[in-house]
Amino acid sequence: MNQQQDPRISVMRQPEDLLSDEWQPWWQGKGTSVWKMLTSAITGDLHNIKQLLEQEPGLLHCSYRYYFPLYFAIRENHPQLVEFLLKNTPRPGSNPGRLPEIARERGNHAMADFVEKLLRELYDIRPEGETLASTIKQGNLPALQKMIKQQPSLIRAADSFGNKAIHWAVLTRQLPIIRFLLEHGADINAQRPDGARPLDLTNGDYYYRSWYRDLPPQSLQRHEVVAGYLIAYGASYDLSVAAKFGDTGRVRELLDADPSLVKKLPDYVSYYSGYALRNAAGAGHLATVQLLLERGADPNFPELDIAPRGGALHAAIGGHHRLIAQLLLEHGADPNAAVESSGNCMSRAKAFNAPPELINLLALYGGAQTVELLCYYNNLEELSQVFQSNPLLHVPPEALDAAIGEGHQLVVELLLRYQPDLLKKHSLGSISNINFARWLMKNGLNPNNADWLGITPLHRAASEGNIELAALCLEYGANIDAIESDYFSTPLGWAARKGQRSMAAFLLQEGADALAPKHIPWAQPAAWAERMGYEDIVLLLLD
Repeated sequence: MNQQQDPRISVMRQPEDLLSDEWQPWWQGKGTSVWKMLTSAITGDLHNIKQLLEQEPGLLHCSYRYYFPLYFAIRENHPQLVEFLLKNTPRPGSNPGRLPEIARERGNHAMADFVEKLLRELYDIRPEGETLASTIKQGNLPALQKMIKQQPSLIRAADSFGNKAIHWAVLTRQLPIIRFLLEHGADINAQRPDGARPLDLTNGDYYYRSWYRDLPPQSLQRHEVVAGYLIAYGASYDLSVAAKFGDTGRVRELLDADPSLVKKLPDYVSYYSGYALRNAAGAGHLATVQLLLERGADPNFPELDIAPRGGALHAAIGGHHRLIAQLLLEHGADPNAAVESSGNCMSRAKAFNAPPELINLLALYGGAQTVELLCYYNNLEELSQVFQSNPLLHVPPEALDAAIGEGHQLVVELLLRYQPDLLKKHSLGSISNINFARWLMKNGLNPNNADWLGITPLHRAASEGNIELAALCLEYGANIDAIESDYFSTPLGWAARKGQRSMAAFLLQEGADALAPKHIPWAQPAAWAERMGYEDIVLLLLD
């Protein structure tokens, strides 16, 4: 059986950008190669994956819309492939401790146990790590001391994100706990699975935002104090961190010793930390930026999964650092560079109320908002001008998703004036306004259009318990028993998995097959309801 005949793949649709042999910067590989990696992970073809990696080693980082080969290998129960990917993938996701749930929720407990064993071997992720995290967040030093005294090995235990006790002590800025842990053997340079060391986390991370949201008001408010403490205690003080703090002397010292560092990424790259030039630019350290550029730093240096065309200019604009932005542009920074989930440079400038001179500077160098961003921000005036000059301009699916997801009906009307068939192949994602949804279907949107995984609007409505939207989908001809590729389930299965009893009753009343898919018992609605603990839905389905 070839891949296209495999039922797990035939339900899927190869996305447009994965039909291309061109390099796809957001997906980290040629489009067709990324598709082969994902489908080979589904079929468990380790030999093919190794061949692909020989040709394109960077495919080890590849993904598509947050789906990685490792996800599919776990989902489809390929232990040999899972072990290969986990041991060779530099960064196994931001929350690797959740990986076993991919198998467990599908009833594959052997695979879940296998992944848990690997995570413990590789990263010391274990349940005790969660207890440690909770104790430290509560600031309970006596309880922590007791735990470590009773079981010294806990000093290395990590939670599901890979945070060890020392990471949590730094995230929460508790110097007494940091001191205790270091005195009892904690590694001051311990790395999480995503590469972060304690010194990288003094101002929080994506999940623990200590600079504005998660840090208790009575906690230490200046994270630089923690950074200085760690550096004085011997933490590795690398180029990325030195640039972030504007320590131009340290930056010069490091580059004098190893000039190649200026074009290397640190081990930890995230929204809030990464390439030295981005760190310095975002913090407004002009002298540091000047030195880095003099030594050959590239404003467009790609940062995996975050900024394929560099993030330094984007960061400078977010901080309204006009002189730095100008310097970066003069050194060739891409004025349209985008950052993951954060728009491009021009949208950043407008969203962060940048002064007119900064917006004009960007425009002078060719900076502009994309069609997707204009749709997202409901910018009818600019959209109209764009399509008047080029009525056949390509409208990516993401642009329609943005307009629909934000409820911008007038934007969609404008797009349809220039491209009347635009909705006919589009798959409806998130929508909250039922009247807007009806208008979309009246104007050509087919509720049987599925996304690349085969997920239809009816699946989503069922999962959310949105009976009104489900009824609308059925009114316009939705297949009530459509099966998608990720959970291999019908809309009724999705309702059962999410505990949506009223939706399940509605779909049954409308004729949904309670036993579909007949050839995959674990994916049937009753099996989902039973595994998830929804006994009332089990009884409803078996009635």
